[in-house]
Amino acid sequence: MCGITGFVELSGAPASREAVEKMSQAIKHRGPNDSGVFVNGSAAFAHRRLSILDVTSSGHQPMQDSLGRYTITFNGEVYNYLEIRRELGGRHWKSGSDTEVMLEAYAMWGKECLSHFNGIFSFALWDAAEKELFCARDRLGVKPFYYAVHEGRFLFASEIKALLAAGVPARPNDRIVRDYLVFGMYEHSEETFFEGIQQLMPGHALTIKDGKITIFRYWNLPERVADLSGLSDADVSERYRALVDDAVGIQLRSDVPIGINASGGLDCSILTETVNRLCGGQRNFEMYSWNYGEEQYDETPYVKELSRHLGWNVNFVTLTPKDALAIMPDVMRHEEQPFPGISIVARHNLYRHTKPETIVFLEGHGGDEIGGGYEYYISSFLLDVMERDGMDAGEKELAAYGALHGITSKKTLQDFFLRGLRSYFSGGTSADATSFIATGCLHDDFLSRAFPPKPVFDAPFSTHLANMQYRDLHWTKQPRVLRSVDRNSMAYAKEVRVPFLDHRIVEFAFSLPPRQKIRNGEQRFFMREAFRSRLSPSIVNAPKRAVPDPQRAWLKGALRPWAEEVLSSPEFGKRAYIDQKRALAEYERYCETKDAANSFHIWQWLNMEMWFRQFIDK
Repeated sequence: MCGITGFVELSGAPASREAVEKMSQAIKHRGPNDSGVFVNGSAAFAHRRLSILDVTSSGHQPMQDSLGRYTITFNGEVYNYLEIRRELGGRHWKSGSDTEVMLEAYAMWGKECLSHFNGIFSFALWDAAEKELFCARDRLGVKPFYYAVHEGRFLFASEIKALLAAGVPARPNDRIVRDYLVFGMYEHSEETFFEGIQQLMPGHALTIKDGKITIFRYWNLPERVADLSGLSDADVSERYRALVDDAVGIQLRSDVPIGINASGGLDCSILTETVNRLCGGQRNFEMYSWNYGEEQYDETPYVKELSRHLGWNVNFVTLTPKDALAIMPDVMRHEEQPFPGISIVARHNLYRHTKPETIVFLEGHGGDEIGGGYEYYISSFLLDVMERDGMDAGEKELAAYGALHGITSKKTLQDFFLRGLRSYFSGGTSADATSFIATGCLHDDFLSRAFPPKPVFDAPFSTHLANMQYRDLHWTKQPRVLRSVDRNSMAYAKEVRVPFLDHRIVEFAFSLPPRQKIRNGEQRFFMREAFRSRLSPSIVNAPKRAVPDPQRAWLKGALRPWAEEVLSSPEFGKRAYIDQKRALAEYERYCETKDAANSFHIWQWLNMEMWFRQFIDK
C-alpha cells in the first residue's frame, strides 16, 4: 500500500522532476518507508512506499521491468501474485514483490493483464518505447485514482491534495455540491467536489498516447454473472465457503503483522472464524474495535465474546465528543470532501491509536451489499416475490420477517414495507419516513440554477433486489465506505484489506436468486447457511443489529456549541448554497425535537463548511 503521483506532458515536452517531487510531498503520509522518482521524456512518476510484500529495497518504486521498457508506480496489492508468477514461467526474478509480477504480466499480456489480477490496486505504467501511459483502478474501487488536465498536463494521484500541490485550482464543483445538498448523493460519479478533478471509476482503465486520453471499462459486474438458480442450498454453501477460504487465504499474505478490525456481527464472525481455521489456531491476531463510551452505541460485549472465543487480544478505542472536535479538521484534511458522519471520525480515531507494528488490517466490508443484509432490502425482495409468486407469497414472507423481529402488528409491517419502497424508488428516507435532506433551507438562487437532472443509476439486473444491491455496491454505500477506509487508514500508513469484496465472491453472490439472500424473513441467508456448522447459533441466527452512533444526540448536546458557532459564523453566511437564517431556525427546531430520527441534513451543512474552510478558503 502506497501513494502514487505523476503526470504526462500532453504536448510531449520534457517532464519536470521538481514538479512531481512537490506532488509526492503532499502525500508523504501514505508511504513512510521509502520514496522514489522516475522521469522519462514527457512522463514523471513519484512513489511513497508502505512496505508490505518484500520489504527489502528490491521492492523500490517506481520499478522498471527487466528490459527497462516499462516503468510502474503502483498502490495496492495483487493478492494472487504467486500464482501469476508461476503462470509467467521461468523468468529471472529480482524481487519477491507483486509489483515486479505486474510489470512482467503487462510485458506478457499487455492490457489484458488486468483480467489476471486479483487485488486492490491503482497504478500508472509508462511504455518508453511507445510513449504510452496506461492507468487502471481495481474492480470495486478499493484504491483511489484521481486525475486532472491542467496547463497541458495530465496529472494523477492517490489523493486530491497532490493535484492541488501541482497547481490545479481548488474550486467547488457546483454540480456535485447540488447532488449532495439536494439529493444526498456523493461519491456516485467520476466527478468530485473539486471542479476539474475527476476519479477513474472502479473497473476502469485509461491510456494516453499522442496526447489523446482514452478511458475504457475492463470489468462490468452485470456481464460477469451467471444463472445459479438451479443450485441446491448445499451446493451454494460449499461454493461460498470455498470462495471465502481462498479470498481470506491469499489476503493473509504479508511480510508485516496483520490485525483485524472487529465488530460482533455475522460478517466479522465469518472473517475471524476463517482466519483462525486457516492458520490452524496457531496465530494470534490483534483485534481493534471502536466505541463511544456510551452503552447504547456500543458493540463492546459482542466483541469481547468474540475475543474470548478466539483467544485474541482486543484493543478498544473510545471516541468522545472532545476527541471528535479535536480531530475533525484532520479527518477533513484526509477525507478531502464531505464525509458521512461521526462514525468516520471514530474510524479515523481507531487507526490513530493502532499499534505501530500492525500495518495490515482485515475488515468485513461488503457482506450486507452482497448478501442482502440491509433492512430496506426486504421491500425490494417482496416486490420480486409478489411479481413471481403472487400477493399471498409476499404477505407470507413479510409475516415471517415480522415474526423473526417480534413485529406482530399487520399495520406496522405494512408501514415498514411502504417505507422500504420509498427508499427503493426515491433513494432513501429516515427511520421516521422523513427525508434525509432539507432543501427548504437552501438558497432559492442556487436551487433555480440550470443543473442537469438528478442522476439515475443503472438497473441492469432482472430482480429489484439485485438492482438495489448493485446501487449500494457500485454507486452509493460501498464507494463512500471504501473511500473513507482508504483515507483514514492511510493517514497513519495502514493498509486495509476487504476479503468479502474479492471480485469472485461478488460475482458469485450476484449470480444467486433472491431466495438465497432472503428467506423466511432471514437476511444474508446463503452466508448464514454456509457457516451454520462453524459459528455458534447465537451469532448465525441473530438478526442484523443496527448499530447507531451518537451523532443525533451529540449534535443536540455536546457538539451543539460548535455547531451553533459554525452555522452562525460570517463565513457560513456568505456561502452561495445554504440560507443561514433558515438553517439556524431548522437547527433550533432539530435540537428541540425530542425524537428526531434524522440529523444528516445538519451534518451536511457543517460538513460543507468544514470542507470550504479546509480547502476552498485557503
